[in-house]
Amino acid sequence: MPTAVRRELAQRLRPADPDHPWRGRRFSAGWGTRGELEYHPVRPDLVAEFLADTAVDEGVYRHPVRFLRLRDDLTAQQVSPFGT
Repeated sequence: MPTAVRRELAQRLRPADPDHPWRGRRFSAGWGTRGELEYHPVRPDLVAEFLADTAVDEGVYRHPVRFLRLRDDLTAQQVSPFGT
């Protein structure tokens, strides 16, 4: 993501509530490494538009996706869950 977009996101993201379902989860830093990503759950309030191809395996995009923009015209409640 461009630096300006990362800064905007940093200003707009809010910490998740204590009952967030992913709190306490650990994520690998990459294949073949023992490192873990630093993870801070956030509230699912923002809607982002991204570009992806149609190659999906078991609900996961096979190729990298590209962030396009934040969608201030939509709320999270207006977006269908992934895979529906």
